[in-house]
Parts: sequence; structure tokens; C-alpha cells
Amino acid sequence: MPSSNKTSQTVKQVTLDLMRQFGIDRVFGNPGSTELPFLSDWPADIDYVLGLQEASVVGMADGYAQATRNAAFVNLHSAAGVGHALGNIYTAFRNQTPMVITAGQQARSIMPLQAFLYADRATEFPRPYVKFSVEPARAEDVPAAIARAYYVAMQPPCGPTFVSVPVDDWAKPAPPITARKISRELGPDQAAMAELVAALQASKNPAFVVGPAVDRAGAVELMVDVAEKAKAAVWISPFSARCSFPERHPQFSGFLHASPAQLSDALKDHDLVVVIGAPVFTFHVEGHAAIFDGDTTLFQITDDATAASVTPVGTSIIASVGPA
Repeated sequence: MPSSNKTSQTVKQVTLDLMRQFGIDRVFGNPGSTELPFLSDWPADIDYVLGLQEASVVGMADGYAQATRNAAFVNLHSAAGVGHALGNIYTAFRNQTPMVITAGQQARSIMPLQAFLYADRATEFPRPYVKFSVEPARAEDVPAAIARAYYVAMQPPCGPTFVSVPVDDWAKPAPPITARKISRELGPDQAAMAELVAALQASKNPAFVVGPAVDRAGAVELMVDVAEKAKAAVWISPFSARCSFPERHPQFSGFLHASPAQLSDALKDHDLVVVIGAPVFTFHVEGHAAIFDGDTTLFQITDDATAASVTPVGTSIIASVGPA
């Protein structure tokens, strides 16, 4: 736990203590000169995983976060380093992978001079593919900014966040921070769930379209139980980034195409389609989506309010997959 002495700790020490409280046991990084103070006297209980290119660093962090179901901590170089990583930051954003990305910035005293390696408008650079982006106004605000970045990264829908840290901030004094508990489960609307249950009972040939949020929630076994009770065919959503239903299960029906026409054709025999943990639907080419013409009843369960808002027809239930 952080020390109770409010003047004896540095920004770096407070940040490392905060990471321990969050259960973060390693940092994935490709550092440069603006990150060196963060790396000095590195603690033995937190691993620093060095990558030779920033995109690879973010890719490793993405996989580790998905496996541990906790936000990964990433340490990048200012400006150009963040630029090299943007492709995989985009991937992490689309995968809804929780990740706290820090990047160095030049010393505050020479920022007005636009010094070499200065990141101009640093917080705007990774947008729109981070959920939260900040360069704290004061050095002592850095740990609180990193804490907020963690909380936002872990809130459904999960995703990357970004904190730009001037190089001289790490050695400045900062008060300790105790990690807070923030619930991450969003309960489903009971009336909407009752409507879905009634639709399943009335359906003659239901189908489930299962997406990555099911595995992110650790709810694969629950998904199998529900599919068996509903006697529903189970399809995998287009471009699903995770395995959310066993492919050897007798009710597994296949992977849906990202073509509106081919997806509609695959689902045409089902009178009810329930999309769980995925958008309705992710397409890659244009075409007519007959699935939206009204002959098929559509329901969606998602923890992503944006995904719910862009769904063209049917009923969307915004909730964490597990409780739903």
C-alpha cells in the first residue's frame, strides 16, 4: 500500500504502487530518452517486457490483457513512438482490449520552445482510438490521471486509454493514491429480458449470433447452457476477435460472412436471431441486408452503448453479458 507520508514519494513511486494495487505485474514498452526517468531503479516485482518496435509492444500487451482480463500497461516513446503503435492501438480499440498507454513528453520547461521529441497536441494524436486521453496540467496530477485511465479502460466497453507524461514529472513529489473499487457489471432491463424470453419460447427456429464479448466476460459455459436450453443454432459474428462458443459443439453452425447478402442468406431460415456480445452486424462490403427487411425478429445483448445505438432494427439490451 502507498505510504502515508504525503511528501516522501515521487510521481513514479506513487504510480508503481498504484499499478501493484491494480494487479499490474508487467509493463510492455519500447522507450526512448523521454521515458528514462521512469525506467531508472526499476523494481524487481514488476517485469518490463521490452519490444523492438512499438506496434509489436502494443500487440503483446493486447494478448496479455485478453488472457489476464486485466488492463495491460504500455510505455511508449513520445510522438513518433506513438505513431508507430497506432495501427495496433486501433486493433486494441476494435478488440475492446483494456490498456493504459503512457508516452513520454519533453520537459515542461522547454515545451514552449517545441524542443526535439516534443509531442505537439499529444492527447489528440491517438484519438479517436482511445477512450480517454490526457496530459496532466501538473506533475502531481499524473498518478490520478493514470488511475482514471485504468478505470476508464476497464469499464465496458473496454479499450485503450492514453496518458502523456513530461519527462521531468516522474521525479516530482506526489501524494499517494489508494485504488478505488468501481463495479463493471451492468444489469439488464428486466422488461426487455422478459420480452426476449417470450420471443425465444415462441420461436420455431431460433439462432444465436455470438460475439467476442462473451469470452471477454468469461461466459462461454453460460453461453453453451443457454444455447442448449433454447435449442438454438449458434453462429459466430463477423470478425469476432475471440472464441466465444466451442466449434465442436453440435449446435455450432459456422462463421458469418461480413457481406450483407451472404450473412442474410445464412440466417434466412431463422425466425428469431439473438446477437450476444457483438454488433448487428459488422460488414466489410456493401450490399442489400435482407436480414433487416422485417421478416426476422432481431434482439441484441451488448455492453457497448454505441453498438446498440447504430443497430438499424430490433431490440437492443445494454448489459454485461454475464448477468444478461
